[in-house]
Amino acid sequence: MRMTRDPRLVRFLASLALFALVGPAAPAAPRDDTLRVAPPNAALVMVVQNARDHTQNILNSPFAGWFPSSAVGKQLAATAPLQLREIAAPLFATIGVTPEALLADVFGDAVVFAYTPPTTDNPGGERAVLLVRPRKPETLAKLIDRLNEIQIASGEVKAIARREHKGGEYFERQKTGGGSEFYCFRGGVFAYSGTEPDIKAVIDQDMTAPPINVQPSGLAGKIEKLGVSTAFVTLLVNPRALDAEVRAKVVAAKPDEKPFLNRFAEVWGALDAAAIYLTVDKNLEAGISLDFRPNALPVASSGYLTGERTASGLWPAVPETALVAAAARFRAGVLLGAVGSILPEAGKKSLESVIADTIGPVIGRNHMPQVLDSLGPDWVAWAEPPTGDGHLPLFVGVVRISPEGGKGKETSRRIARAVGFGFQVARVAYNSSHVDQIEIEEEEDGDAIITTLVNGTTFPPGFRPAFAAKGGCLVVAGAPEAIRRFRTPTGVPAVTEEVVAVRFSGAATRAYILAHREQLVGFLAKAGSGPEKEILKHLDQFATVLEPIERVELLSRGSKTGVRLAIRVQFVKPLK
Repeated sequence: MRMTRDPRLVRFLASLALFALVGPAAPAAPRDDTLRVAPPNAALVMVVQNARDHTQNILNSPFAGWFPSSAVGKQLAATAPLQLREIAAPLFATIGVTPEALLADVFGDAVVFAYTPPTTDNPGGERAVLLVRPRKPETLAKLIDRLNEIQIASGEVKAIARREHKGGEYFERQKTGGGSEFYCFRGGVFAYSGTEPDIKAVIDQDMTAPPINVQPSGLAGKIEKLGVSTAFVTLLVNPRALDAEVRAKVVAAKPDEKPFLNRFAEVWGALDAAAIYLTVDKNLEAGISLDFRPNALPVASSGYLTGERTASGLWPAVPETALVAAAARFRAGVLLGAVGSILPEAGKKSLESVIADTIGPVIGRNHMPQVLDSLGPDWVAWAEPPTGDGHLPLFVGVVRISPEGGKGKETSRRIARAVGFGFQVARVAYNSSHVDQIEIEEEEDGDAIITTLVNGTTFPPGFRPAFAAKGGCLVVAGAPEAIRRFRTPTGVPAVTEEVVAVRFSGAATRAYILAHREQLVGFLAKAGSGPEKEILKHLDQFATVLEPIERVELLSRGSKTGVRLAIRVQFVKPLK
């Protein structure tokens, strides 16, 4: 799929975009009014709604009151040579409108840009139309008239010609150098396009589309079904308009690309609608929402792409002080099968060969399927601040070992022996080429045996890699004390609409960096990361950037027909 850029469209959009201020959410009616006259079969439809309310919410928020006093806020203020308002003041004076009026009366309710790129089988099929639903149409009409006057006076525009289509009025901006631009007002909606057929299509759509009902339909209905109706910015994707491009990609694919693209095409064919969105409330959220026809999905994909989410049963083991944590729910055997299904045949055999040649001899090739099926479904890993005299984060990884009848304990022992063998190999490889030596220590922890690698010379303070089979789980950590503290969570994993897959604590990470910056600088410089001054500068910059951020989470939300993946940013002060 290729996208071309019409210079006439770019120039006109630039004139309007110069006045737009970032902001988000008003009643649904202005958005639905605008979408009603948008081309229903457009490939991409970008919607910006309620900019006026969002801007005011942000400007009056606790975050806006706090940010100028923060270190990053002071840095931004010091590096901005001129305010945007001062730069744009002459332009606003020329067109006779204030930024406040432009946001409140023109762009504050709803702006829609519909675009269909040219495709391989239709290279001349590019379409684009800009739609604005102003609160005060007369303000926008005056602005358009003023822009026409300015450009006619400058010689860029030769004339403005009135045209008709099926009794509907529209206007042609005839350019001095050739070519034209077109616009019209339909009810309360302004439409602009660089091509005449697209403006005529808006008039046709206005004449034939049903009025707005209580229940949104068409493009507005898709936005509602995708669950992004309150988003500040939404990029709606119509899969059917891009089917030809997907088919062309599959046909032209190289043999190694075929398995993945074939699976992608199957999933794409079941996709009814998709959206990339940005929501601004107390927090900031950006993500992608997908809606499918579940019966058309490949069986292997339906469980991942539709239905409620189940959180990893090991999430409760993550301490609140963790710097970063990630959790998932899958069985190792199933995941490897899914990965193998999208690999080319050579890649699939290579993956199977690597597993069989590295893990197979340790576990026993005949026991591999049972062991892989026993790893999971609950996984979790995290990094927490160091304890004692350590200065590196303490990393912990846990996987539940599912019992398989009476063979559960036997499988657990096989897995523990395999990890122990890896520890032994690492020890022997190091000891064979170093004067200082790594020792292996074992200690009892209830029914578990914690195995630890020890080297007081080379290992950083507090770093003593360890593992144990404990509480039905395999636990691997950067120090044995983390394994001693670990307790397997009890209870059934929760089935919810929303599951957190990754959690990053900006506050905890910043506190860790500030508390250990000198030791970290020395460690990283010794490891070859650069001069100490440069490392210190980068660490301090990172800590400054983290100051406004409380937490960042990667989320997954499921429904009967789709899934939504999102990144949610929680700031130290709310945005609303």
